[in-house]
Amino acid sequence: MTIGFSGISTGSDWNSIINQLLQIESRPLSTLQSREQEIDEKISDFGLVKSAIDTFNSTVEELTSSSGFAAFTATSTDEAVLTVSADSSAVASSYDVVVTQLANRDKIASSAYTDANTAVGTGTLSITVDGNTMDLVLDGSNNTLTDIRDAINSATDNPGVTATILNEASGSRLILTSEESGLANAITVNVTDGDDASNTDANGLSRLFHIGVGGDGLAEQVDTAQDAILTIDGFSITGASNTVTSAISGVTLSLSGAGSSTINIARDNTEIEDRISGFVDAYNTLIEQIDDLEAGSLYNDSSLRRIKQGFVDVINQTVDISGDTAYLFEIGITRDRDGVLSVDSSELSTALADDFNRVTQILSEATTGYATRFFNYTESLLEVGGLLDSKDDTLNSQKDSVQTQIERQELHLQTYEAMLIRQFASLDQTMALLTSTSEYLTSQLASLNSNN
Repeated sequence: MTIGFSGISTGSDWNSIINQLLQIESRPLSTLQSREQEIDEKISDFGLVKSAIDTFNSTVEELTSSSGFAAFTATSTDEAVLTVSADSSAVASSYDVVVTQLANRDKIASSAYTDANTAVGTGTLSITVDGNTMDLVLDGSNNTLTDIRDAINSATDNPGVTATILNEASGSRLILTSEESGLANAITVNVTDGDDASNTDANGLSRLFHIGVGGDGLAEQVDTAQDAILTIDGFSITGASNTVTSAISGVTLSLSGAGSSTINIARDNTEIEDRISGFVDAYNTLIEQIDDLEAGSLYNDSSLRRIKQGFVDVINQTVDISGDTAYLFEIGITRDRDGVLSVDSSELSTALADDFNRVTQILSEATTGYATRFFNYTESLLEVGGLLDSKDDTLNSQKDSVQTQIERQELHLQTYEAMLIRQFASLDQTMALLTSTSEYLTSQLASLNSNN
């Protein structure tokens, strides 16, 4: 703290003296500010601890239930017929699939007109898909192919049809395509012709979708709506889509052609090994971060020691599988003298092949499984009112207390500085007066001596 006060006639350096006194008086403030910085570092570092524990919690949660070990590969012997995928609800199995027919969308081409701006007649055009109907009233202001296309695509009651315009050798055609495949999504077009008495001939508005015989410029059925038809192990399946999701639990068939294929669903032990290795890596990352923080601002922090010890305690426990004691080392996971976990991939692979259920229970058993215990422990640390929450409250309370003391100390220093300035200003004036008096007396004495 530096001020701008200086001596007057005496030439004394009051500035330096006052600043030195203020520096001495401000030592408690410096100590408090350092303490505040230390608390801020601890708050930040415990935030890192919380984030690391949260990450580990998310990783280990996957292994607390059977779904965490449900990983499957799915293959098809003929991908020209179908491809296959399996999710965690699948079961290892195989099936013989014969695809007879693919699902298809309905597509109708209107009669050909000179161009997209040609008027096609007046009346009402009704389009129905799966029981839902849209009615378009056409008059001289909105009855070109372009007008009809735009009206269909923007209609809020569109039943599931997309309209486009195709310009081909015979002229321009309005193309209607069902948005979904399947027999139920076939397109039905009806007309109330405002130009003549017939709603089904090749004149007026009814000409728009009057089906011809090909090559006559009239409307044509381009594609016909149909369901997919297949058998699985001899059982008949039909569906509106070429993506079959409901036939086999957890399995999706993507049909691509007629023919036969055998699909195989097998447990993916490689993926399961990766998940278990990921759990071990997450544990080591967490402990390493705790160790790094313990060597820094959280050195000798009792809360951090308790947190770390909790993880070590879980590792040191055993699993109870129907009265039989099980250990992590059975699945190739061991801990070295520094507390680092490692996975022997060969031992883990063998354990999964020999007794898959025991591997899953060692980690996910509902009460004593290692993943279950880790998850429950981290949940207790992260919950409101848990150790981390309480530690954060304590540190913030300490910070509030220190900040209050800092404010008081700063106010004290301001008062102290003002007092010093007043005192030294008074001293300066007194010394200036004394100096002036001394000079006057000296002058008078000198005058007396000279007269004598």
